[in-house]
Amino acid sequence: MPDDLVDEVAAEIDGPLVEGAGANYAAERSARNAEAINAKTAAAQEIGPLPQIANPARRKAASENNLLFADTYFKPTFYLPWAPYQRAMMNRFQNVVLSGGRECHAVRRGGLKSTCARVSTLWAVINGHRRFPVLVGATDDKASEHRENFFALLASSPLLLDDYPEMTPLLLKWRQPKRQFRLDGRLLALHPKDGRGRIVFPDIHDSASCQAHIAPYSVNATDVSGLSYVDRFGVTIRPDLLVFDDVQTPQSAKSPLMTEEREEAITKTFLGLAGLGEKIAAIMVATVREHDDLTERFLSRERHPDWDGEKYPSIIRMPDKMDLWETYGQKLSQGDTPTIGKAMAQEFYETHRESMDSGGVVAWEHDKLPDELSALQSLMTVRALDLSFFRCEIQQEGEIQVNTSGLRLDAQTLLNRTSGYARGRVPDDAAFLTAFVDSSDKVLWWMVLAVGKDLSGSIVDYGTWPDQQRPVFYKANLAHAIGDEAPGRSWEESFVVAHNELEQMLCDDWQTVSGKTRQIDLILKDWSDGGQMPLIRSQIGSSKDRNRMRASKGFAPKPGRKPIHLWGDIHRDKSGTGWIERRSENPVHVQFDANIIKSMAARRLLTARGAPSAIMLPGTDDRANRLLVEHFTSEVPKEVSYDGTKGVVWVDIPYRNNDWWDCFCGCLTAASVLGCKLSGDTATKKQVKKFALPGGVRRE
Repeated sequence: MPDDLVDEVAAEIDGPLVEGAGANYAAERSARNAEAINAKTAAAQEIGPLPQIANPARRKAASENNLLFADTYFKPTFYLPWAPYQRAMMNRFQNVVLSGGRECHAVRRGGLKSTCARVSTLWAVINGHRRFPVLVGATDDKASEHRENFFALLASSPLLLDDYPEMTPLLLKWRQPKRQFRLDGRLLALHPKDGRGRIVFPDIHDSASCQAHIAPYSVNATDVSGLSYVDRFGVTIRPDLLVFDDVQTPQSAKSPLMTEEREEAITKTFLGLAGLGEKIAAIMVATVREHDDLTERFLSRERHPDWDGEKYPSIIRMPDKMDLWETYGQKLSQGDTPTIGKAMAQEFYETHRESMDSGGVVAWEHDKLPDELSALQSLMTVRALDLSFFRCEIQQEGEIQVNTSGLRLDAQTLLNRTSGYARGRVPDDAAFLTAFVDSSDKVLWWMVLAVGKDLSGSIVDYGTWPDQQRPVFYKANLAHAIGDEAPGRSWEESFVVAHNELEQMLCDDWQTVSGKTRQIDLILKDWSDGGQMPLIRSQIGSSKDRNRMRASKGFAPKPGRKPIHLWGDIHRDKSGTGWIERRSENPVHVQFDANIIKSMAARRLLTARGAPSAIMLPGTDDRANRLLVEHFTSEVPKEVSYDGTKGVVWVDIPYRNNDWWDCFCGCLTAASVLGCKLSGDTATKKQVKKFALPGGVRRE
């Protein structure tokens, strides 16, 4: 509102009182006062007129070229010369934005892949190429980070605001979210974060970005379906561009189930957001972390033929003289301190640089630390210090664990290994029924195994107490815990109650396939150290079914050390391959070599269907056992050597749950205690020492 009008209205309000104005005087004065206040408020909200475009020719050129746009308006962000792979990504992103398509690009962390994707999204929206992009992150926090980084980009470029003045209201709203803004007297509708978390661009009618939306979401979001908005013409606008930025975490990359869930969310939920008869464009930037992780799946033309993309290794070609680089790596570990070792390696590289550089080709010469002479040296230093990190983060090859034992389990193979028996049903030819309970502070994990005397059989059932009442869950997000089932009781009492309830369920009759009933022959319970040990001892001792229960504990003796079957009393204890039942102690309990038992368990799952000693998973539905298979593949075998003796140890994969794998191994241990063994295998027996009585007396 013009200043003279504001002054005129204010003068009318502040003018002399008119005597005898009647009963309406107070109401009229109040109305004039409100009008003046509204006028002053409107004047304070006014931000127009917006400045003219500073350089129309520069803007037009940038609007047609994504790389030029980034180079023109975000020079401080892209302050180094462009890497060839960065140029390639920006050009391919432009093609996706303008012409559609789906692209996945794998780049090392720090390679500006996220920044390139974010700038490309901004270029697409403010130039009117796309109206409703969706930015997808791995978590809710990452989705919020995308939104904040978007505004940080806007605020960092005064030149952008000069050429795109229509962005000014949105930036002002971000800085002052509670304030309203008007342009030429009209109240603007815009949000830096509306009730659904979207960025809503101002409704400036002659702007290319008028009423455009950007929606940040987590890949695990449950409220994405039907995403849309209605513009001022009444047209329903649906998402037209998806930008997936690092949608896997280190934990999910190591988990086949989490990877599959994210893959399905992308292909079925997000890619299904387009309107009827419309295609949605998609860009994915990521880093390969594991073999067959989410990134590798979307780079696979066989698995996703509708996706295209590229891996960008930091070293395009390894140098010829790898023996010199091996010497370089050895020198890094020499000296009394890392500084001395680095200086020795640096001197070696300076002396032999020409030979060491020969044949080596890097993706970007600026990809190096300040104190190193070349990008090749910097990258090869990473290789020498951490080969696994180098393969994953630098070369985009994924980490493939070396399996020298031949025992590593594959998730997809296990999923196809179903018994054909309904879950909970016992095969009629089973010799024994065993169970194992793995205790934790919040939940009890259990499994029941039907097994023959030759160690063939099938898993009957498995679960948790209390039941989580959902097919997929992890220790980090349990819906029901032991303490929830016994409110008002101490944890110790709740723990015992949990074992009593689970034991009652396990010791009930189990139905066979033919309709008969069976009971479990032996239950082993994990006898952990600490506060659980006395509770389990007491609980088993007071149980009416204590004769078919044993506490148990796994150990991992090093190769070459005294084997477990030779522990204990040679006369009273019972032993077999990899285990011993300590009958000479109170209470009677079972100890076993976890590495030996896990290797035996893996072989049972690798044995061909129908062959002796093969064990199958329950049911007929491959997908029903996905979480079980994730537990079964949570550890990998590794060959080791101690004091010249070789052996296999099983190593946890970080961020993975392995409780049902422990249960399976415990069930097999129980079967071995009952006398099951491989064909041709003789149970390990202790050698009882013979001795002569004094004086040549014969023992009758």
